[in-house]
Amino acid sequence: MDRSLLDALASKFTEDGMTEQEEVFRKLHDLGKSPIETIYVASRVLGLSLPEAKTALYQSASWRDQHENWQGIQASLSDGQDNNLH
Repeated sequence: MDRSLLDALASKFTEDGMTEQEEVFRKLHDLGKSPIETIYVASRVLGLSLPEAKTALYQSASWRDQHENWQGIQASLSDGQDNNLH
């Protein structure tokens, strides 16, 4: 993750007046940014903490296509924890 490029992108969004949360998430998704990059940029543009930006991303309609993948990852992590306990 190149923070200087992400900071420049956040500055561009701010300069362009892009301050609506869903618009920011949609644009970052369209640009092919990863969830971590999106959380980082959104936190800067929207003035959110990183945990707040993460929560907003998971609730975002623009990233809904990723929800099934995220739930699968979470489930596999939970399964792995359970397996280690037995």
